[in-house]
Amino acid sequence: MPSDGHFLFLGNQDLNGILRGRSVPKARVAEAMAEGLPWVPANLTIGALNGLPPDTPFGPLGEIRFVPDPAARITLGAQDGGPAFDLALCDARQMDGAPWACCPRTALKSAISDLSRRTGLTLKVALEHEFTVLGLNQPNHVAFSLSAGRAIAPLAQRVIDVLDRAGIALEQFQAEYGASQFEISSVPTDPLTAADRTVLTLETIRDTARGMGLRASFLPKPALDEVGNGVHIHFSLWDGPRNVTADQDWLTPRSAPFVAGVLDHAESLLPLTILSANSYARVRPHSWVGAYTCVGLRNREAMIRLVPRAPASDGTHPKASLEYRVCDATANIYLALAAIIRAGLAGIAAGSAAPPNVQHDPDTLEPSQRAAWNIRPLPASLSEALTPSALADASAWLGPELASVYFGCRRHDARQAADHTFDELAAKLSLVY
Repeated sequence: MPSDGHFLFLGNQDLNGILRGRSVPKARVAEAMAEGLPWVPANLTIGALNGLPPDTPFGPLGEIRFVPDPAARITLGAQDGGPAFDLALCDARQMDGAPWACCPRTALKSAISDLSRRTGLTLKVALEHEFTVLGLNQPNHVAFSLSAGRAIAPLAQRVIDVLDRAGIALEQFQAEYGASQFEISSVPTDPLTAADRTVLTLETIRDTARGMGLRASFLPKPALDEVGNGVHIHFSLWDGPRNVTADQDWLTPRSAPFVAGVLDHAESLLPLTILSANSYARVRPHSWVGAYTCVGLRNREAMIRLVPRAPASDGTHPKASLEYRVCDATANIYLALAAIIRAGLAGIAAGSAAPPNVQHDPDTLEPSQRAAWNIRPLPASLSEALTPSALADASAWLGPELASVYFGCRRHDARQAADHTFDELAAKLSLVY
């Protein structure tokens, strides 16, 4: 018989893309929702393989507080005779309630505010997540097939039911190309809500799969000879009620400098959108990932793909979006979105010219043509991505304290990865992500 107990988990996605927090029993739920719970600053930096970075500024001293947002809450049902859990996402604040410089959720709020204040624009965001489900015992996974859809349907329906009760809708829950690989797509909304719903949805999938004797893994590259799991960030720029992303199958004067800024700062974005050493094995040419810094109409080998969808009678595209393709579920989604907004703002501030519409696989272009269009290959490893320029951009976008701590976490990742073979590291990280 299920327990009639109930727990509340207050969590914050840390600098390694992992939701961590504390839980209280039913008797303390109201108090915790009203007042939050204390947290240790150093916990923000615990690595995916455990352990603290040696250069973290956080030691045994200090205390912050997790303050929950009632709008970012979901109920996960009872399992195996245990209690149900409510999960509420939190801001990490100083003990007096003031914002804390190292809170990723606060960093995204700040970026959203600055975009509106400086440009009058807002963003709508939707995300696609690919993941692998282990334990289905499916003898033959046929890509995108009805049989594969049937195999995942019991898990999908339970996940959708949990999300529906929390007011979270999915556009798709479908079979994908790889073996036992599936994909979900969310509904466009504002960036903060999109980030919150991402965290809640991924935790729901993991939790529901566990309850069914399965394991859902969002690890970017499970094996070198297998298809990787990515995250596609769809975003559109809005001026009030008007989508100003695309016109006549290309960028508008409002969106072009934003996109140019993202491309100009692509190398700096990378450590914030794919943060694990495992991630970089997925970013290869001819993999439909976007391994080069370019934008193209419906081009899945470009770092950014313009998706215009059906045009209106005047040639505008009211449902258009841009798809940032070089992201995965190891990322802290709040920092990933904040960094994209900040890079776009930099392009707008610089008055950057519209980038060319690349209608080729960039890896097949002559080097001289890539140079003429400023198409650059992205860093091939985490160590290669951790440049002084990337740290300088992150400091400008997120503040020097958060950037310094974050890059300390990435250096720790790179050092730990060097002590493992690819397969050893993937096996361990698959249990985390």
